[in-house]
Amino acid sequence: MSGRTQQDDLEAVQVALKQIGELLHGIVSRSDIKQISAEVLRLNETVRRGAAGRVQSGDHPQDFAMLLLAEADDTNRMN
Repeated sequence: MSGRTQQDDLEAVQVALKQIGELLHGIVSRSDIKQISAEVLRLNETVRRGAAGRVQSGDHPQDFAMLLLAEADDTNRMN
């Protein structure tokens, strides 16, 4: 375990989102960074749980949906 807490992760994502908005768009976001950060982390955790045991680290990210479909039903598997 890395010793990081959920609060550490939330704060790190908040900083990243604030910097990305300023660097890529040249503006300060008017969106609630805390809310966006919490949602990013929630969605990331949901995807991790959904992929656990189904998608391997070497699989290409664009294949994620296809791999999940194949896991859901064998008829979806590519030969």
